[in-house]
Amino acid sequence: MASTTPGTPLGLLDLPTDILVMLPDFLHNIEDYINLSSTCRSLRKCMDNASPRTILRLAHASSRVFFRPDPLFLICATARELGNWARESEDNEAELVAGMPRGLDHLMDMALRHCGLTVARIRELHALRFAVVNPVANLIDQCVGTQWYATPNFWNGGVDDAYTVIVDPNELIFDLAIYGELFAPDLEHLFNNTFDDPAVSSRRRLKLATRLEYVKYCLPDDMIICRKAEPGSYDPRLELVHHPEGPWVRIEGGRNRCTYNHTIGLIWLMNSSRWKPHWVKAREDAGAGPEFRDRFCEYHFDFTYMDPANWKQLLLTNVMQNQGLEGLGMILGGTEIAERFKPKIREWKDKIERMKMPPKTMVGRWEAYDYPDLWGDLHVCRYGYVLNT
Repeated sequence: MASTTPGTPLGLLDLPTDILVMLPDFLHNIEDYINLSSTCRSLRKCMDNASPRTILRLAHASSRVFFRPDPLFLICATARELGNWARESEDNEAELVAGMPRGLDHLMDMALRHCGLTVARIRELHALRFAVVNPVANLIDQCVGTQWYATPNFWNGGVDDAYTVIVDPNELIFDLAIYGELFAPDLEHLFNNTFDDPAVSSRRRLKLATRLEYVKYCLPDDMIICRKAEPGSYDPRLELVHHPEGPWVRIEGGRNRCTYNHTIGLIWLMNSSRWKPHWVKAREDAGAGPEFRDRFCEYHFDFTYMDPANWKQLLLTNVMQNQGLEGLGMILGGTEIAERFKPKIREWKDKIERMKMPPKTMVGRWEAYDYPDLWGDLHVCRYGYVLNT
């Protein structure tokens, strides 16, 4: 590439370094970047100076080939950074929420504007695909996917939760992971009620309304779109917007664009008798047993009696499941990730043990928790939709 004879045209490597380091901004995709980095030592050194935002742009250009499912993989990769950006100010969070009716495309666009990615992180993510994504997706398939449906006598007692659920396990695992990546940092505020840390207290946390907007538009479900709110249960946070580029826009036959049961699928998964034991075992293996004994009785909004609920045990399970992509690996016993999470599981249990009552708020006539609670958020949205028709 460099010139070797006087009078010959200059080669690429004859250009000044301050120009060569700008080359990543003019590449088309991550393949171009990798190929150019592999050309020689000098260009590799120059490519290493590419900004994380440039790397993310190049990765996005190759997302349908190397970062599937698209755009879930790259959204998951940037969701924690995007959530932290939204926590910086009210304006940032408002910008994140304003575009939610577009669904996942909005999250990807926001990530491209405010987040970045490094080559080292890309390597970590692809390692997690084999270490976490594939094995956990296989477990999900056994709970709500084709392996579940393949159970003999499925509709006649073969499983204890037979139902029509249309999901893609490879997408459902990212639905779980993205929620955790976005909202898990807010759990620190919950535990800070017991351990008063000024550094935690001074940080903003994302609002419940932001979580509900995420569930409504990024976990859409065609099976529940026709549910209407009961009189007196209206809450503007539950109103649906049919954005022309979003999941709720009407297409042929009067149906909505969403094709999978993201909400129902997650509810069925989290309640599955095949899913729960993995989390119980992870907790027990970490030495975070026995189960909490505290129980108290609740009354539903219509004053029908509900069974006693061990809210501390439910909270611990919820905290464990809402830790993002890597956190899902804590149920894969014997792995490095599972071992690494054991001290955290014991720490969470100790902190929850010292709590007195769970922080709650009302959404219309439904109770919701002030801390990230995917199970609760799914149910609030499932039963509280108000159609904007």
